[in-house]
Amino acid sequence: MSMQHDLPAEVQAIYTRAMQTLQDAGVPYLVAGALAVYHYTGLWRNTKDLDLFLRPEDRDPALVALANAGFRVEILASHWLAKAVDDDVVVDLISGFGNWLQPVDDSWFEASEPLRIFGLDTSVLAITDLIWAKSYVAGRERFDGADIAHLIRRAHDRINWQHLLDRYADHWELLSVYIHYYRFVYPEARSLVPTWVVEYLIARLQDDLRAPAPPEVPFRGPLLDRFSYLVDIDHWGESDPREDVARRRDLPPEEVIEQRAADQALVDQDRVHGKRFRDT
Repeated sequence: MSMQHDLPAEVQAIYTRAMQTLQDAGVPYLVAGALAVYHYTGLWRNTKDLDLFLRPEDRDPALVALANAGFRVEILASHWLAKAVDDDVVVDLISGFGNWLQPVDDSWFEASEPLRIFGLDTSVLAITDLIWAKSYVAGRERFDGADIAHLIRRAHDRINWQHLLDRYADHWELLSVYIHYYRFVYPEARSLVPTWVVEYLIARLQDDLRAPAPPEVPFRGPLLDRFSYLVDIDHWGESDPREDVARRRDLPPEEVIEQRAADQALVDQDRVHGKRFRDT
């Protein structure tokens, strides 16, 4: 990682063509991923793909436009991920969280910021929503905690802290985890997180200690890591919360079951970074 933008020219050209194609087709999108982190922090890392967020209803028009422009297109997971590829350069079209929790909606676009990149005027995901989305990427094979710490350290004044609290809602404990993570990483810059935010989270914890969570609050592990908590579901009797989330969104829970079976197969084949997770 460096402070210098060094994306190869041929990759930049394909990224630019993809974004221009969507603009010409009238398909709204938001730049996310490594380019968004670069926008807010100045930290550059060579990225293997371009992440574009769009509404679920805009996915198919986007795929048609990109296919007509010569990209190979594919839907990988109907609830959140499609891809467009040209010369092995990948554009990810992301329409929601991979854990089924949240689709991209109008509020993401209302909070976005203007961005000029590669000579193109476009929009970037708000830092508040970028942190929120990244916080659920917490698996053994990928953990975005460092990105979140860097975003707070370098762009704390651009975070809408009240909106961030609202985004987490009943998942406030997850935000608390990342706030403590940040404070551990940057003890000399703890004050960049507003005191009132920390006090609010402490108060929520104190209230929770006095009135523990009722039994109906479900197990949440797979919302963070699709592999590590398979043992909880397959051997320890926990329910997969993603099935309930899918039902609430009128999405077929069978897709969650199919994803879980595919993930278990990857674990059994030792194709997931990290240890196997088995009941002993």
